[in-house]
Amino acid sequence: MLLALTAATLLAVVGWIVTRGSDAPPPGLAAPQHDPTEPLASGAEGVQDMAVGDGGSEGVNEGRTEAVREVEEPQTSTAGPDAVLRGRVVSDVLGAPLPGATVTITRRLHSEFWIPDAEERDARQPVITAVTDDEGRFEVTVPTAVPLDVEASAGEHASARRDHVFAGDDIELRLMAGAILEGVLTRVPDGSPVEGALVLGRDSRRIEQCRTRTDFAGRFLFEDLQPGLLTVEITPRDAATPPSKTIELRAGVRSRLDLALEPGVRIHGIVSDPQGRPIAGAEVGLGSSFRRSALTDMHGWYEMVGLGGAKRRDLGDLRARAEGHGNERKKLGEAELAEDSRLDFVLHPARIATGRVVDESGAPLEGVYVAGVGSKAVEGVYRSDWESSVSASDGRFELTSLHMLIDHQLFLRKEGYGTRVYDFPADEGERERIDHGDLVLHPGGRIEGILRAQTGAPLPDHLVKLRGANEDLGRFRPDAEALQKTWVTAVRHSRTDTQGRFHFNDLPGGELQVTASVRGRPGSKGEETITLPEGGQVEGVELTLDLGNPITGVVRTPDGLPAVGIFVQVAGGKDQPRIRASSGAGGRFELLGVTEDMGVVELFTIVASYNWKNPGAGLGASRPITARAGDTDVVLELRELVSLTGKVEDAEGQPAAGVLVLAYLGGAARVSPAVLMKATSDEEGAFRLDLPEECLVDLVTGTPKVNYSAKASEQAPPKPAVLEFVASDAQGVVLRFAR
Repeated sequence: MLLALTAATLLAVVGWIVTRGSDAPPPGLAAPQHDPTEPLASGAEGVQDMAVGDGGSEGVNEGRTEAVREVEEPQTSTAGPDAVLRGRVVSDVLGAPLPGATVTITRRLHSEFWIPDAEERDARQPVITAVTDDEGRFEVTVPTAVPLDVEASAGEHASARRDHVFAGDDIELRLMAGAILEGVLTRVPDGSPVEGALVLGRDSRRIEQCRTRTDFAGRFLFEDLQPGLLTVEITPRDAATPPSKTIELRAGVRSRLDLALEPGVRIHGIVSDPQGRPIAGAEVGLGSSFRRSALTDMHGWYEMVGLGGAKRRDLGDLRARAEGHGNERKKLGEAELAEDSRLDFVLHPARIATGRVVDESGAPLEGVYVAGVGSKAVEGVYRSDWESSVSASDGRFELTSLHMLIDHQLFLRKEGYGTRVYDFPADEGERERIDHGDLVLHPGGRIEGILRAQTGAPLPDHLVKLRGANEDLGRFRPDAEALQKTWVTAVRHSRTDTQGRFHFNDLPGGELQVTASVRGRPGSKGEETITLPEGGQVEGVELTLDLGNPITGVVRTPDGLPAVGIFVQVAGGKDQPRIRASSGAGGRFELLGVTEDMGVVELFTIVASYNWKNPGAGLGASRPITARAGDTDVVLELRELVSLTGKVEDAEGQPAAGVLVLAYLGGAARVSPAVLMKATSDEEGAFRLDLPEECLVDLVTGTPKVNYSAKASEQAPPKPAVLEFVASDAQGVVLRFAR
């Protein structure tokens, strides 16, 4: 196959030389496949509620999602160096530059913010498309200080992608032989095909790489995928959603993913107002992105099939919303997710917020993104809002579905202007309508700098955060305390480019803080606070970060295969930070921030999420090992699981039901990240824990259920029961609460 690919590549090169300068596209170029109006996925990290849209055409192989403009001829920019992006495209097969490759540059409009609104978060805008010259190079004029995504493609190659690239950078994109992923989705128990399921793939940065829908036989196929880790998310129309699967794709290799999906359950009910009147057209869906949503009919009735199942409790977060009403959410219990259930929603009238956005001269601003943002726990229910709109030609906006029980902020954003945030008035809870009057957007400011390691070398591809907001944040509540927990609107996330540079633009005037840190070491960070005037620009900010001497190694399964997605952590304790990393391609990991003065550290693995995504694996944590800063080729081998059984009893020796039992490695710090396994005692007080073989564990209980009808003095909760250094395969262990 590689010989055939080499020959095809040589033909493409010759074809480019022959046709160079003509209007015809070079031979062998991949045709654009994506409608530019469709959104692509955001690259925000660690998001549990990532949206899975239902867009895209029907077909077995829709391939990559792209947003392109008309292909241009090879070009050399005449703009200044700070507005030019340069690069080279190389064929990894030939080890030579690749003429005639298509280079597509796009930007994710809100990539710096974690916006729950799926459509806005995933919105992508084309910037420019170019073709490489006979040396495989390209040079284009792009917006300055704006994070860009670059994709290079050519016939018979997998596309190569880079995100968070900036003007002034010079990058190399290596095109490899494409990987192939195919599979079949069937139903449990009859094995019938699952037709029309959305199959979506994201890379290790959570950026969408491919999507399609299964055909009538439940099949899907992706070709010419970029080698590396791909997380596959499957959203069927009428079956239970399985856990996402992470697959390591290899150049020129065909991989398979066949899954049998559980039928799930049927959830149905009525959405009404407080007077019992049905609400037609209300939307009921899963999570803040309203996945798998259904609309109510004229009687307020909705029905959703194929939800949950006993193994997917995270899908129990059902929400309902309707225009002019505040949204509501309900958490389904395990019993409800195991059988068909009725779930009714009552939506209350919402608060309305209005205003007009203008520039410094008082002229109205059209197209400003405006959102009412807030979250609050009320009556045991955690509610959140992100209600958005866009200002009209007269600058006016109206937000009509703000929950009456939530305290809100107003978030305003438009390219070229400083992003602004305002707390709602302190008496918001007493008002049904709030008019914010004229809101002035000033020209945006900019902060640029470089991040270096302690050695002075630039640090590429490292997370940098900017915290802060405009000085007049409290304009509408001058005498009240500022709202708390507003990280969504007050924190931006960016990454350094290949030269270690970072850029933040469209900033408001105010006190802003730029920070870079090492995960697990909050005390080790580079930080600078800047007072930025409206429309001001600050350059030359320098941050230094002590990365220590990283520990690198690999995680393997008991049969010696690489284990991907395993958390590796420094044990931590009073004197050690809890540094953590996840194993990537080939099972490899890198622990940054380990320094010589930490001495000998202990490493352990966390496998809960791995077993969740691979329910048939049944693997346990590796044996803890010791290492020092700078150690390489560290090997952590996972173990098979064995069962520990036992019973929880109260002080009188009677069974204690509903008590949580936690297992930690013997002698380890008893903190939540270090929990090996947990279980809850049944009606007989019995519990079972599946634990790594040949290890000693500490068992710790939660508190037993309290009979609140008894006198308080008689019901003082006992201290947790503890048993230390218990064999992981012990049977009949008794955990008894003291008197």
